[in-house]
Amino acid sequence: MMTPKRVFITGIGIINPAGIGKDVFWRNITDGNSAIRNITRFNTMDHPVKIAGEITEFDPVDFIPRRLMIKSDRFTHYAIAATELALNDANINMEQEDPYRVGVWLGNNSGGWDIYEKGLYQLYRDGAAMINPWQACAWFPTAAQSYITIRYGIKGYSKSFVCDRASGASGLYFAIKSIQQGYNNVVFAGGTEAPITSFGMTCYYETGELSAATTPEGAYQPFAQKRTGVVLGEGSTILVLESEEHAIRRGAKIYGEVVSSCMTTDFNPTSGIQFERAMRKALKDADLTPTDIDVVLAEGCGTKVSDLVEARALKAVFEEAPNLLVTVPKSLYGHLYGASCITEVACSLLSMETGNLPTMQKIDELDPDCQLNFVTQPQKRPISRTMVNSRAREGVNVSFVISKYLQTTTNNNRANASCQ
Repeated sequence: MMTPKRVFITGIGIINPAGIGKDVFWRNITDGNSAIRNITRFNTMDHPVKIAGEITEFDPVDFIPRRLMIKSDRFTHYAIAATELALNDANINMEQEDPYRVGVWLGNNSGGWDIYEKGLYQLYRDGAAMINPWQACAWFPTAAQSYITIRYGIKGYSKSFVCDRASGASGLYFAIKSIQQGYNNVVFAGGTEAPITSFGMTCYYETGELSAATTPEGAYQPFAQKRTGVVLGEGSTILVLESEEHAIRRGAKIYGEVVSSCMTTDFNPTSGIQFERAMRKALKDADLTPTDIDVVLAEGCGTKVSDLVEARALKAVFEEAPNLLVTVPKSLYGHLYGASCITEVACSLLSMETGNLPTMQKIDELDPDCQLNFVTQPQKRPISRTMVNSRAREGVNVSFVISKYLQTTTNNNRANASCQ
């Protein structure tokens, strides 16, 4: 059996409520500074949702030509900016790359709410002739991937994924495969979301999962006894993935390696059986045991049923590692859906680099059925391997094992194994 190609991560770009750029973001996450705020983008007086992870210091003109801004939505602006940051961080010269060997794999759950909502106002206030002619393609979930490929002249194997909370995880999963199977040498993998509009938040609220908390303090507390649901965030994270040969040939800085990944589907999302299977298979394919994992970055969406299912699955899989550290950094900036899992992979890599753990929102009172060892205070310790989980409402489960890059790593590990 041929050993799968190893896939390295060499660049990180982050546009997030907790900070623009990986350094500011990471400082806030490791210090436990919450970016959950009262919504300012629209009047929430008569709206059921009043808090979110809102980005307040982003100016698209810092990254995007003005002529492109009017053709695209906020979620695309975030993705282009994160790609630019990741590209610079990886120190890749796109003019030296074969454009047919570079791909873009992005997750986005719901497209461009900002341009869509403005279009509705324009239609009913001013008539059809006044609607932005770019709206038809600008709101579509594939728009971010499209504009990135156009901007950088990328022509390789690329895809966009819509898979609820696992949208970004799906993009990363198949981005890895595109390198393993020889289609790409370099991939920009990530996700992007910008749902914070009146109409967008109303639609998400109809899922029955969003928090109706009226104040941001302690509003998003996954696994808490009095958890109130999902608090949405916005932003984008893009990672640069490279094949081992390509990264080493150009002397790239290597943050870490995706050692294994597994995707499963629960026919009954409340059972968690296939969620357990995803984690167990990811460990098996990495030739690791539960005690080899230093920290798990959990889905932690903050709903009663989902948190309980996840806690039970984690306890079952990591039974022999009862003191395993678990954290949900998204509780500090909001659930990013398409960008959620990718951001937590970035947290894993930055944790390995700095030795600082990603913290989560302090839990006022832990649900007795969700007793796990949560990282709610800043901590510093060596981190070599993490597991990052993502789980959609419809039952799609994705687990990744991320490892610190060591030049002494041998091929005894079935590196980058994957299942489906």
